[in-house]
Amino acid sequence: MLKSILAVLALVAVVSSASLAFADADYDEKLAFAGHLEETLGHFWAIEQNLDDHNAELALVHATHPIAELYALMKPDLQKNDPTMDAHVEQILMDLGKKTGKDVTRQDAQKALDEAKEVVEIARTAIVGDDLSQDTNFKMQLMQGLLGTSKDEYAEGVANGQINMMAEFQDGSAFVWRSEQIYNTIKSDIPQHNADELDKFYADLWAGYKARADPEDIETKAGAMIHELDEVRGVQSEETDLLVYVENIRSLLQETKEQYAAGNTDDALSLATKAYLDNFEYLESTLVKQNNPQLSHDMEQLMREDLRNMIKAGAPASEVSAHIDKILLKMNDVAKIVPEFPFGALIAMTSVVGVVIAMTRAKGFKLIQKPAL
Repeated sequence: MLKSILAVLALVAVVSSASLAFADADYDEKLAFAGHLEETLGHFWAIEQNLDDHNAELALVHATHPIAELYALMKPDLQKNDPTMDAHVEQILMDLGKKTGKDVTRQDAQKALDEAKEVVEIARTAIVGDDLSQDTNFKMQLMQGLLGTSKDEYAEGVANGQINMMAEFQDGSAFVWRSEQIYNTIKSDIPQHNADELDKFYADLWAGYKARADPEDIETKAGAMIHELDEVRGVQSEETDLLVYVENIRSLLQETKEQYAAGNTDDALSLATKAYLDNFEYLESTLVKQNNPQLSHDMEQLMREDLRNMIKAGAPASEVSAHIDKILLKMNDVAKIVPEFPFGALIAMTSVVGVVIAMTRAKGFKLIQKPAL
């Protein structure tokens, strides 16, 4: 009898552990999807700011990012949930550039943006759910993802007190802005002393953007905010090194190869996008700092441009496989550079989204200004 009871208890423990694992995976997937939506909303804001500044060129850059980068990450979940909704989201994002272009009135452009925002919320409800979307802890994790991405975008866009890549700088600004919008919805739910600290951190971070502070300073400020949110959430940040991202890339690219060979083009594109946006983005600044900008540029071209374009164009599986092998070979060079330079980050960061990659290297345009408080 005792053995039977122990066997039953063991079975219950196994089933419970499996259930928790599935629950965690589901939560992480919803967190990642919501992160992509938040970055999309950040780009919408950037479009609005540039249109107000009569800068149609940069507005177009931000209008193309959601469909060019983020949609591929969201498509598998959208397609699985509702193919009709997936098609609607794709069309809305596809048309956003021409509906907010230079030949469109500001009023009509805003109508298109408002429609796109509504679609984002419909997708949020369908995939994430209203209850989880309103959860304070969930929102804090979204803030952390946006802040983490913003500091990397800033590091790409600013050097020596000057903006070298305006689109990346504006990406960073947009993601800080979006994180603050989320913060304002949960501020009253956060302990007062933590809220006071976060208020100061936001003021310092915006001041750093205005002063074109050194990227390391911005990284420190954003990192402090992420740590503060960890404190509110009652969790501890963990240290990982950049080799984690190297291994993630290798694994994702191998899976990309397998999915594409099996005819699963959408999944392959999503995996290839994750390999770059959710992983290689965290390696770029280190490669540049270690005087390897050419390697960083080559990897960006191979992964973000060439591989994704091959998949979209339906290239033969053998060519895609050979191209991935070329990338993996270069990853060996990357791996030789990054191990000595640890990078403090949340282990969960790789499941949050992402980073949006700028499509131009425009210089000298008017900056997005922080809205008046």
